[in-house]
Amino acid sequence: MTGTNGGPSRPADSAGAQLHAALLPAGLPVLPQVQIAARYLPAPVDEAAGGDWFDAIVLPAGSVALIAGEVPGSGPTASAAMGQLRGVLNDLLATVPDLATVLARADAFAARTPGLMAVTLAIAVLEPASGRVRYSVCGQPPPLTVASSGEVGFLDSGPSGPLGTGSAPNVAAAVLRPGELIVLYSDGLTALPGRASAEALGELAAVAVAAAGAAGAAAGRLLPASPDAIAPDRVCQLAAELATRGGHVDDVTVLAAQRLATAVPALHMRLPARSASLADARHRFGQWLAQAAPLAAGQDVLQLALGEILANAVEHAYPPGAEGSVDIYAEICGNGLLECRIADDGRWREPGHAEDRGNGLMLAAYLSGEFIVSHPPQPADAPPGSRGTVVTLRRRLLRPAELEPVPGAGDGVGGARSGGTQGGTRSGGAGSSFRAEIPFAGHAVVHGAVASGAAERFAGRLLAACRGGTVPLTADLSGVTRLDTAAVQVLFQVRDRLAAHRHDLRLLVEPGSPAGPVLDLACLPHTAPAATSRGGWPSG
Repeated sequence: MTGTNGGPSRPADSAGAQLHAALLPAGLPVLPQVQIAARYLPAPVDEAAGGDWFDAIVLPAGSVALIAGEVPGSGPTASAAMGQLRGVLNDLLATVPDLATVLARADAFAARTPGLMAVTLAIAVLEPASGRVRYSVCGQPPPLTVASSGEVGFLDSGPSGPLGTGSAPNVAAAVLRPGELIVLYSDGLTALPGRASAEALGELAAVAVAAAGAAGAAAGRLLPASPDAIAPDRVCQLAAELATRGGHVDDVTVLAAQRLATAVPALHMRLPARSASLADARHRFGQWLAQAAPLAAGQDVLQLALGEILANAVEHAYPPGAEGSVDIYAEICGNGLLECRIADDGRWREPGHAEDRGNGLMLAAYLSGEFIVSHPPQPADAPPGSRGTVVTLRRRLLRPAELEPVPGAGDGVGGARSGGTQGGTRSGGAGSSFRAEIPFAGHAVVHGAVASGAAERFAGRLLAACRGGTVPLTADLSGVTRLDTAAVQVLFQVRDRLAAHRHDLRLLVEPGSPAGPVLDLACLPHTAPAATSRGGWPSG
């Protein structure tokens, strides 16, 4: 939802949700050959806002880094950890050209930073002109690609576990064709109740194809996307609707980008330096800006600044009765800046102390991010004062991301989440209800949903089963219906505790059970239980 100031709307009433929203990007860059959209959908409980995030970062060489990730846990602690990692990645990507080196340093940072162990991440660095993509998937579902023909694919960089877990990130390369979309998303979109991960991925692919315009009937059971929206907006809108209809129990993040077949063309207008030209110039500039940067914030401000500069040139550049012209050049640069130049061939007159003029330029300078008045070199035989003037304004364009409000936040209805009790007899949150049986030392059998609110109790039960890591542990997760990022972090922590005592963690998962795909993404090895174990553990 877009706020009245042109930025993303904020989830209301929940301090945790407000902190999380404040740490997400204020907007998405507007680029000449890539269109980007994002949507964040919080879990249906106000305390759940926490670790999911997205980012789109313009890099010095003209590439753009697209990121979707999840920090384990929920609430302000997870949000703060997410903000830390966002800042580190932003700095690394801006200063280190090699993605493998960026990820190696981020992995080391996560390993030594409390709260960032087992953070998951999908990142794709896109070169808009060539379409080359360098990408890595660290414990996240693989990015989806959608061609305008309806062809879909998934970008899998090979086995790379979450950051900070000792699994070195792999980097792979691909090419995004003209018109093709790439979609990054959190596992909240694929971990829908009652659906296998493969089924949820198939539904995501179907709505992405529909949003790209190749198969409009594929998402017929969903709410229709706005026909005026760009393709990445439609993908994010339909994916969020898919999660809502599926009864999502975790935060959902979707980031979509489309490589355009050609870059947005620059605008050039040459108009007579007359007052009658002003309305036409503002109108044509506004039309170009709306097409070049759909829904970018601040378009009306830019039109106002342009009008003030034009009015100044029309009024002051040429002597009364003299003919002259004004040239307007506008383009969106590869670094995400809009650059607009207004040039005349007239005479620049310095404002006198008693002269009430120049206020239009002052206003334009105030409205612009960068404002420069310059005079091009003139031939030696040019008349005195016939210098010409070029006014250049630059402003970074951003499109708002869509941050959905937290359902039931602050109203005590529907979205309330039950807290854990002192004795640890409750799971600690909606969607978090599990039991862990310990039939004998070194064995644990887990059933139900293990989500963020239950992570501490989950860790306690596993550590109790392995006597604090002093005996090897076999954990049967076949009965687990949900295993979120915080639970995966617990498994890595228990694994490391056992390794310190030279013991192993053995995970058992029935084929087809919900925990299997999550463990595969995390690169946590697992095997099927032995036939004799499926009916229950022997008494000990």
